[in-house]
Amino acid sequence: MEQLWGLYLPGEEEEEVSSSGGSTSLFGRGYAKGRKRYEEFVMEGISGKIPNPLERGRGHGIIGTSVFIEKIREQYTELATGSREVPAVKKILAQVEPERIIRVICGMVKVERQELLRKGHKGVARGVLMEMLYRYGGMKQREIGELMGIDYSAVSVIRKRLLGLQGKDQGLTALIEGVRKRSR
Repeated sequence: MEQLWGLYLPGEEEEEVSSSGGSTSLFGRGYAKGRKRYEEFVMEGISGKIPNPLERGRGHGIIGTSVFIEKIREQYTELATGSREVPAVKKILAQVEPERIIRVICGMVKVERQELLRKGHKGVARGVLMEMLYRYGGMKQREIGELMGIDYSAVSVIRKRLLGLQGKDQGLTALIEGVRKRSR
């Protein structure tokens, strides 16, 4: 069996690993070329130049294209509606892809995604987005805060204020209901 050296960050000691090709073989022919490309790939991921693919699954737990996500939801609808209840499947099926919620709100209030997510954006749309992501997107307040560039405690305060305003403002209630219906 060929002995390969594992990848390491500069300044750290190398760790010996056993493999007959390992991950480096996926990045090119020859060990040296594959290792160099793999190292570049890892460094791009660490530096944030490559988007984290797991972010797409945030809020609903399914990673893939929108078409794939819909296909999975359709396949598992039978499990949720069958004779045996599966609470975890029902929860996933009830959740809406967070990106879909963002697109719906942006379309309804006619604002660009980057503007809506920008810290300091004024208006109720940002609060509505936080509430919808929490309630229907399956995201935690910490995740919403990271997405919107604020602390999770600020998300809690904004959501609480929004719910207080909802009973007094018919327009806000209509906006929330419109987002809910269009996001499904």
